[in-house]
Amino acid sequence: MDFFFIEYRDPIFGLIVLFSVLLLVAIFSYFWGVFSLKDQKNSIDKFVNKFQSQSNLDQKYQDMLLNLDIDSNSLGVLAGIFARSGDFNKAISIYLIALKKATKKSEKEFIFLNLGKVYLKAGFIQRSTEVFLESIKISPKNIDALSHLGLGFEKLRMYDQSLEVLDALSEQEIEVTEQIAYTKALKLKNSDINFDQKIAKFKKLSSEFKLIDRMILELYIANNKDINEIKSKPNLNHCIDILYTNDGVLDGDEYMELYSAKGKNDIPINDFNLKLLKTANANGLNATLSFSYICSECKSSYPLFFYRCNHCARLGSCAIIPNVIKESDEDSIAF
Repeated sequence: MDFFFIEYRDPIFGLIVLFSVLLLVAIFSYFWGVFSLKDQKNSIDKFVNKFQSQSNLDQKYQDMLLNLDIDSNSLGVLAGIFARSGDFNKAISIYLIALKKATKKSEKEFIFLNLGKVYLKAGFIQRSTEVFLESIKISPKNIDALSHLGLGFEKLRMYDQSLEVLDALSEQEIEVTEQIAYTKALKLKNSDINFDQKIAKFKKLSSEFKLIDRMILELYIANNKDINEIKSKPNLNHCIDILYTNDGVLDGDEYMELYSAKGKNDIPINDFNLKLLKTANANGLNATLSFSYICSECKSSYPLFFYRCNHCARLGSCAIIPNVIKESDEDSIAF
């Protein structure tokens, strides 16, 4: 018995036990990694096959790219060129092939992210969210993937899921206050609660996103309510197009009385285009206003007002540009 304890206390015996444990851990980790990679490869193959049936690239070209000695990074560059030129179908097909060839975690993360962006730009919103979810499985804290996933959920009107993603971004100290307020406002706008309750809840959000005041104005107009009842009036630059094309009047030091009726030459006008409109009507030119909408971030132009730019996805970047036009033939006199 004493001999056993002497042997057990032998430092060489202790080292043998330690190295044996380390060896077992290493072997277990190796096999775990092998099975994990195999499982991940099967998952990716299943994912690729799910979407590859809708590929716009001929099967012979898919096989050629798959069999050629071209790595996933090179294929990613090629897909990016097609995506920038607007050929989204070819870009998607090549990204899917690159995904099959990717071996490293960073390569898969890069391809999933860019594939999701292409799906989003091409209008395949549901597919894009599935791709971004796969990207997040690889890297749960990828800010770019999370941001685009939240945008996809927003476009699908899955507002609760979008808010969950925004909370995840907030935990990483990303500023998303305006986006959270906007998403809550969209959810509120599509809810079934009555008008007064909606207005009360909108007002609580208005301090966090400036354009919610415009949403309140739109809600008043949609429900045929008197917009003069609005106590906290929106900035004129955010709603001049609504005010000019509706009969309602907003009073106050920061606002102008705008009517859809013609010949109102006593209207107090401060904006240059509106001064020009007043002068034109005073001289019998029968002028009116039209509006264009430009993203202040990417300079994309749209025929209608937008809260989020469809091109760069920037929130609250819409600039309303008034244009004075001759009403009879709508020849532009824009400034």
